[in-house]
Amino acid sequence: MNKTFSAILAALMLSGTFAVSAGACIPFPGTDLLTVTRSGSPAAEASLDLYRVDEYGDADTFLGAYTTDDDGRLTASHLTTGLYRWSSEAGDVFFRVTGSGFVRTVVELPAEEPAAEEPAIEELPAEETEDGREHMTYMSADGFQLRYNALQVESRETGDHSAEFVLLDEASGADKVTVSWIADKQPEEVLYEVTSAWGEQTGILRTEGIFPGTDDKWGYWRTFTDGSLTKCVIAGEYNGGVLLFEIDALLTGDEGKDMAVSDILAEIVDSVTYFDFAEQTMYAYIPGVYTSAGEDGAVYQVILNADHTGTLNFQDTADVLWGSTELIAADAKYAYTV
Repeated sequence: MNKTFSAILAALMLSGTFAVSAGACIPFPGTDLLTVTRSGSPAAEASLDLYRVDEYGDADTFLGAYTTDDDGRLTASHLTTGLYRWSSEAGDVFFRVTGSGFVRTVVELPAEEPAAEEPAIEELPAEETEDGREHMTYMSADGFQLRYNALQVESRETGDHSAEFVLLDEASGADKVTVSWIADKQPEEVLYEVTSAWGEQTGILRTEGIFPGTDDKWGYWRTFTDGSLTKCVIAGEYNGGVLLFEIDALLTGDEGKDMAVSDILAEIVDSVTYFDFAEQTMYAYIPGVYTSAGEDGAVYQVILNADHTGTLNFQDTADVLWGSTELIAADAKYAYTV
């Protein structure tokens, strides 16, 4: 069934709309739409590892292992601004996220060779990390878990539905991630309650995107810098309430140190996985096929899918993500109402 847009208001160039310092904490939810081929054909079930590249010479940060679908594609979402690399049997392929929206990366794998029979190799036990505490998992009774490095971060529960992860650094507790589940509320209601204490609302950067740890759920970002303290909150509808991440980072003026702190905090949020993430309902009425006519009489079509992806068909065809008020394309945003 066709639906109709009441208006498509404007196209806003991303480069002009969003500018943020390198020290900001998780400023944008970028997405890489990766296509993997082998001998020119889609490479199904191909394995690749994603890393955030440390441009200051330190070790790159491992973000996760990914597997392509039957069409040789996969989506890596919630990527902050910076340089990344896909590592696979083809070597390393680099891409850069400069803001919200899509990056489209292509990896061509080498042709497969007949597998040679190899002698059995005795597996040795894995080398243990320092006192066994390096990689820890926090498991919440609210149905999700987070990973963190206990040599860098201290975790503690602060309530029945909340916990915080504090960096063991010179900031004396100022650098931290707090995660909470709030029952019977909606994301924008919770965000207003949190950000109303931040002062002037016009100084708050508001963005939307794919919610951390998912590829088909929606979330809302608010970022604000008050002197040397950067605050970022992320909220999404989650299992009858709101899952809220609050990130605080104390800026030192040393860009290398500030980026390292931001990376550690982002890694905690990016590590989240869910045991059962129920369907979000607040925008359940939006998915569908929409048509509209411009002032010149030209008709265009917008297809919005339940996973917040979509297609804009007007002169050219463009992939989009859709949120509460905007369609986000690779190089533009289109405000809309339904």
